[in-house]
Amino acid sequence: MRVTQQLIAKLAGVSQATVSRVLSNDARVEPAIREKVLEVIQQQNYSPDVRARSLRQKRSHLIGLVLRRESGSLHGDPFFAQLVSETVECLIGTNYQLCVDIATDHERQKHVYDELLRTRRVDGLILVESEAYDERIIRLQEDSFPFVVLGNAFENSTLNVVDNDNVLAGRIATQHLMDQGYSHIAMLAGPPNLTVTRDRVSGYMEALSSRGMKPHVIYSDFGIEGARTAALEVLNQRNGPNAILAMDDFMAAGVLQAARHLEIRVPEQLGVAGFNNSPLCLLIEGGMTSVDLRIDTMVRWAIQRLIQVIEGDEEAGDRQKVMPCELHVRGSSVRGKVASIL
Repeated sequence: MRVTQQLIAKLAGVSQATVSRVLSNDARVEPAIREKVLEVIQQQNYSPDVRARSLRQKRSHLIGLVLRRESGSLHGDPFFAQLVSETVECLIGTNYQLCVDIATDHERQKHVYDELLRTRRVDGLILVESEAYDERIIRLQEDSFPFVVLGNAFENSTLNVVDNDNVLAGRIATQHLMDQGYSHIAMLAGPPNLTVTRDRVSGYMEALSSRGMKPHVIYSDFGIEGARTAALEVLNQRNGPNAILAMDDFMAAGVLQAARHLEIRVPEQLGVAGFNNSPLCLLIEGGMTSVDLRIDTMVRWAIQRLIQVIEGDEEAGDRQKVMPCELHVRGSSVRGKVASIL
């Protein structure tokens, strides 16, 4: 016989409404009654019909994450892997699951968001890689749709935002390379329209300016192949850089590939550093210098905040948060140590 809420109510000697309140953790249920209902639920091995409950509540219990990447560029990307795994981990124990979509270009991204808003396939969204003028944010605000931004959107105090101090991150990584004696430090940056690119480049330029050094910024698409191509081009130039600060660890790995191809010794002839302090840093011989941006803490805050917004508890807690960063120095940028064998 199929176990229903009506049967649970009958066996527990309560109304079906009381069973429903117990299942939704309603604080108005008396402890003794709650315990009795939960005991019957356990005895009957009852599991609520999630689909039916979602229809009643007009919720999907899905959290959306949309990444904009070229086809194939996510393969092996440690940032993407960490972002998704941390999000899934944070959703354990909640009533929500993760829904991931990939947009290969601007038009596809617009289509994805239009479809998500039209169908309400997800209850809320985590936005990553915010732009200086972000159409997604404008559209979501107009639709009063729950979302949290992982990135710099602090100019709008009404938004729920969590980010690092990426200006500081860019500055301390550049200062480290200067302290190691590198005299021509280039920055291999991401797409220029992203606020994270703007902020890290700003920190890089601040550090160079403090010592009267000239900047050399190269913009590239994310991914190891784009970084490798860009690094090959700049390292082949006459009077090319003797250090490169890459936008993330995956791109820094592309720089190391280019150096190996050109038989440039790291770190003696070329210092290399990145961002995110991903596990990739420890897989490279000698280790790769990187700035830890506390992605796990950022994701945890974002998920907690988004669930608060979805469930109408938006006034609880802070609306905006800045996470600390920390430089981890390894062999790829310390002269006298070899980070990669050519």
